[in-house]
Amino acid sequence: MHRPVLIGLLAGTLVMSPAPAKEKEKEEKAAGDSPVIATVNGEAVTKAEWSTIMKADQWYGPTLKEEAGFKEKMQGKPFEDFFFKEEVVKIRAMAQKYKDNLPQMKEAIDAVYGKTKAAEDFAELAKQYSQEGSATNGGDIGTKELKEMVFPFNRVAFSLKAGEISEPVLTIFGYHIIKVEKIFPASPSEGKGKRVTVRHILIRYPATNPRDESETLASQAKVEILDKGLCKKLVSYCPKEG
Repeated sequence: MHRPVLIGLLAGTLVMSPAPAKEKEKEEKAAGDSPVIATVNGEAVTKAEWSTIMKADQWYGPTLKEEAGFKEKMQGKPFEDFFFKEEVVKIRAMAQKYKDNLPQMKEAIDAVYGKTKAAEDFAELAKQYSQEGSATNGGDIGTKELKEMVFPFNRVAFSLKAGEISEPVLTIFGYHIIKVEKIFPASPSEGKGKRVTVRHILIRYPATNPRDESETLASQAKVEILDKGLCKKLVSYCPKEG
């Protein structure tokens, strides 16, 4: 019903390995032909969509399982279960609630993205168009580790080269365009992982507290896993036997 919403999200994640137009066309066709592995409030999640998310997230899962905060959130469950909630259930549930706002939001973010492609100054565009507190600083949110940013904003930011700008990315907050200013390698001696200095432009949902709201909506969502082979990993969403 709202498939284009997640396609918008995946388009944002595909900046991690830019492909020629023909290759991108092939990937989009494959996603359209892909079997449905789950539904969120009746909306289909395809195998291709989930595979794209996990292909990117699998590298971070084992590390995040040991991180304070994330360890508690995962509650000893497989990291795939956590990512399904963060990147599928939460984002779908927010998009479903604000479905009437999405077309206008997408039109607005696409218009701003066009200006970034025309080489207009990113910081000035953020000041003019971003609907978030960092707008006054040209969209600058500082230097962050992956664990300090929301999914999939974080992994898209980590996929960019210095100076590179992402396509629009959908999170629980709305549509973002992300620009990485600097990249800092991990420094184990300082207890720091890889970090990026980031600016962004946000066209947001009309939500007062998206973090809490997305958590509530996710807990209330009706999720059905159709591919029972996934139940070993997505334990929160499969009925317990017996």
